[in-house]
Amino acid sequence: MTMRPPLRGPQVLCLVGPTACGKTAVACRIAGLRRVETISCDSMQVYRGMGILTQAPTALERRRLRSHLTECVDPAIEYSAARFARSARRIAASALRSGRLPMVVGGTGLYLRALLDGLFEADGAGRDEALRQRLQAEHHEQGPGHLHARLAAVDPDAARRIHANDVRRLVRALEVYELTGKPISHLQPSRRGLRADHRILTVLLDRDREELYRRIDERVDRMLEDGLVRQVRRLRSRKLGRTASVALGLREIGSYLDGACSLQEAAELMRRNTRRYAKRQLSWFRHERDIVNLRVPAGETAARTAQRVVALMRAGGSSA
Repeated sequence: MTMRPPLRGPQVLCLVGPTACGKTAVACRIAGLRRVETISCDSMQVYRGMGILTQAPTALERRRLRSHLTECVDPAIEYSAARFARSARRIAASALRSGRLPMVVGGTGLYLRALLDGLFEADGAGRDEALRQRLQAEHHEQGPGHLHARLAAVDPDAARRIHANDVRRLVRALEVYELTGKPISHLQPSRRGLRADHRILTVLLDRDREELYRRIDERVDRMLEDGLVRQVRRLRSRKLGRTASVALGLREIGSYLDGACSLQEAAELMRRNTRRYAKRQLSWFRHERDIVNLRVPAGETAARTAQRVVALMRAGGSSA
């Protein structure tokens, strides 16, 4: 029996990193080197009409990337990691059938984890804000121990694991039970994501901290020049979902529009909060498994970084 040589190279490429690290520019250059189908992994860029605020790829970039899940959901509608993972799996499967490389690009770590490793079945149970508010009201009216006793009656295993004072987890466990009719403890992990059946290369674009902060500052300036204030004013006049309503820049520029600060002060607050967000993104990705850290020096062109990523692909992710 003839042994086949091991397959090399990824079936799925994930290009991740903090905001302003240059993911879109590098992805566009990769798209010029490989036949790709791009899946946006960004919890904010999925919303329509927020392109300046979220720094979503332009229409030209989206065509070049053959991009999916970008500016396709009304910002009044709530999106989720579970919904993203379902859509992204379908897109990846279609790309592979057509001989294209699925390229996942973004900075939302939870979405990436949902796609690659799957979610607990309970994570896909959905959320019911009215139900949550009712359960929280019961807690306040009936006092400590009430929700825990309710949970113990329908799911004693979960009640043993959740402290009586952990209201958030108690509410979620009861919410899942009421929405699915199943105890949360019985919803075993269905964590079968793309990683279970495909070779994945996940590359983190990692820049020097000061260089990243400089790029963030320049991005905020560019957003203001492109009409950020007008976009925020328009968005504030309409109903936004819970996720869209916390997009970076809405609150900061909103303070300026409310007369609480100058535009310069609002921009500086936005720079500071974006830097903090970038730090949280980096912390998340550095705790992910099977991720290749690719240092991007200041001054390196997106084309050169793309060549290095493709070289990693050819090497099976074993070297930079």
